[in-house]
Amino acid sequence: MKKIILLLMTISAVSVNAQSLKDALFGGKLKNDSGNVVRKGDDLSTKIDTTKKKPAEAAKINPVAKDSSTSVVSTQKDASSATGKTSTDNNNVSSNNTTPAGNSTANTVPRDNNKIWKEYMDSLSSTLKTEALPNKKIKSGTYYILVQYAIETDGQVSLSNVSCSPENSFLEQTIKERITLTAPQLNPVLSGYGKAQRASKKYNFTLTKM
Repeated sequence: MKKIILLLMTISAVSVNAQSLKDALFGGKLKNDSGNVVRKGDDLSTKIDTTKKKPAEAAKINPVAKDSSTSVVSTQKDASSATGKTSTDNNNVSSNNTTPAGNSTANTVPRDNNKIWKEYMDSLSSTLKTEALPNKKIKSGTYYILVQYAIETDGQVSLSNVSCSPENSFLEQTIKERITLTAPQLNPVLSGYGKAQRASKKYNFTLTKM
């Protein structure tokens, strides 16, 4: 008899607890995880916190921004490469344009032998007038001087003879020494076949002592 009464009391307690839980749920006394009270008939969409999705959306945007910046860097690199190539090409064109100018300098036409020799003899005559004619071994008067020389195959000048009229050995010797020491190198004389050959030359001038 006691066992039957204990069983009935247990069943009653369970029923009471179940009824209390049901009333709490539908009576609006049960709270959700976020701290909001969920009542019967409430719209659950208004109770959802949508702020938690923002980090996920931001994470999706970052890769797009990264790809965009990478594309810009790549474009700038290509542009700089193209610019460098153009600069190199321009440098090559400039260096090619300067080549003819260098060749024109190398192909300068040599001066004429007759002009070189005349300039030299004019300078020698001026020197003889100031250094040789004042000597007492030379009498007053006009001296006609003939210089015979040769242009060797290498352009060097070799003196053959010096004579003056009226005769004056001192003046002749002075002229020979000057020419031997100071004669300029001339251009080799070429034959009709383009081969250098020895050429004999003559030059005359006058000196006057007052």
